[in-house]
Amino acid sequence: MPQPQLPHDPSWPRTGGWPPAEDVSGPLDLALIGVPTARTSLSPTGADATPGAIRAALRRYAGHLSAPGSPAERGAEPELVIDEALAIVDAGDAEDPDTDAGEARAARRIAGLGSCARLVVALGGDNALTVPAALGVWGDAIGTAGLITLDAHHDLRDGRSNGSPVRRLVEAGLDPRRVVQIGIADFANSRAYRSRARELGITVVHRDELHERPLAEVAAEALAIAGAAGGPIHVDLDVDVCDRAVAPACPASLPGGLQAHELRRLTRLLAADPRVRGVDIAEVDASADAPDGRTVRLAALLVLEAAAGLALRG
Repeated sequence: MPQPQLPHDPSWPRTGGWPPAEDVSGPLDLALIGVPTARTSLSPTGADATPGAIRAALRRYAGHLSAPGSPAERGAEPELVIDEALAIVDAGDAEDPDTDAGEARAARRIAGLGSCARLVVALGGDNALTVPAALGVWGDAIGTAGLITLDAHHDLRDGRSNGSPVRRLVEAGLDPRRVVQIGIADFANSRAYRSRARELGITVVHRDELHERPLAEVAAEALAIAGAAGGPIHVDLDVDVCDRAVAPACPASLPGGLQAHELRRLTRLLAADPRVRGVDIAEVDASADAPDGRTVRLAALLVLEAAAGLALRG
């Protein structure tokens, strides 16, 4: 997608454009890395082009947080600029992550980033990136780790694809009782895989529950379950959890999914918890987006919402 010339205003600095990881020494707050998985996707996808598209879309936004944290704070707007409050680096893209060797290299790179950054944000790529992203964040702590997915699908399929990351992580040692899946939709999963989720003890928050329950309550429940053993939590943001009008670049998005503001809110709520050490953003095919780039722009905002949650940690 051609990038329009963006106006320059010294009083409106743009976010993104963070320095390469190798150029920064010392402790970090957030490390960004692209994991452009695409070749094992169940649907044809150009998701391997998405990390670069998200980086370009980030330049459309400012890093200033202007929304108050609660109604009681409306008269005292927080003065927080992400790029001033956080040390952020961009580690580039993992090489060839769809192969066994490339997936292992990606997990090692993410583990290295996680050792010096409080939060690692991995840009997909299809949902296959969740495997190296989570394994890298958890490392040897997989036995106590937790996983929260925002996804219309269970991702418990057999084989190796973008439909199997949760099953693969369970087989790698993740306790499925510390998996919470938010946004699971009707007509998007088979009876067999729904039964598999139930048998494994996975907690499922159906899409319809989000009509009735406060998002903060849902996030708190998910964090309590995923973090029950005290280990690190990884959050998988599969953007196809959103309504298809919001996310046309997600091959498996359905009409009736989450709205953009719901996914953004949940992302910030989850990232604000210090137990969350990793976030991935998956299933956006930048080559199939609407002409206005709405899906990629949402993905870029999810990076900023994750950073906002990190900046607002107590």
